[in-house]
Amino acid sequence: MTWILSIEHASYYRYSEPSEGSFNEARMLPQSDRSQLVLERDLVITPSAHVLAYQDYWGTLTHIFEIHQPHRELSIVARSRVQTGTAPSPEGPPPSWQHYQIPSFSDEFAQFLDPTDKTTIDDTDEALEALALLRAAQTPLAGIHEASDLVHERLTYEVGSTAVSTSASEAWSIRKGVCQDFAHLCIGLLRRLGIPARYVSGYYYPERDDSIGRVVDAESHAWVEAWAGAWLPLDPTNGGWEPERYIVVGRGRDYTDVPPLVGIYSGGGASVMKVHVGVVREC
Repeated sequence: MTWILSIEHASYYRYSEPSEGSFNEARMLPQSDRSQLVLERDLVITPSAHVLAYQDYWGTLTHIFEIHQPHRELSIVARSRVQTGTAPSPEGPPPSWQHYQIPSFSDEFAQFLDPTDKTTIDDTDEALEALALLRAAQTPLAGIHEASDLVHERLTYEVGSTAVSTSASEAWSIRKGVCQDFAHLCIGLLRRLGIPARYVSGYYYPERDDSIGRVVDAESHAWVEAWAGAWLPLDPTNGGWEPERYIVVGRGRDYTDVPPLVGIYSGGGASVMKVHVGVVREC
């Protein structure tokens, strides 16, 4: 099944004093790949700015822009239309546990095997028990799915319970988090098993009824891809995978590699930010 989804991701900033200028980096628009086809995309910035687009180290489409005029408001609106629903399948049988132990394999995937500050898991009794349970899986593919299921079952989704700086261990200890925490914890478990795993940022269409043509409030979403002969997508937050609902924007080791928007500004005093993501299923 394929869908066509239209997405509008808008970020608005208001400053208490005029800002003299700013430098910004945005990762808000998708690219075509094996899982999706981008039909249209556009980035509108007000006040107008010179924009440079490039692919960053991880392959994510990135826009950098500068504003060199006084302004009290800044808006960045990313619009795209994407055909979704293609689920890549592994080529050949999934790797065995022994395959993940080959030194050349570890070298090739080292960047997605090494822990980061956000994906490190402390050796608590519960964490060690969970890892032992996952290592007992008959195949790595089974272990991958069990890791996602375990995170889905043991964490409660609660907005405001964590921050962008929260680590996997911290989310594990309080048993709460948002999608990025679910992803970080799942990645941490998989990497401890010796399975390469990466963080994916994008958009998720949440509706399950017949809502074609209606704007649905959504948010940026995070999920996981694990290596099982090909990159296998998993969503520990929602506990399932329906490829037509997902739009990939960026991939990296953890959230710090794919923030939707970062920047610095001069002057401006205090700032207030508002973000809105709207998604329409066209067909």
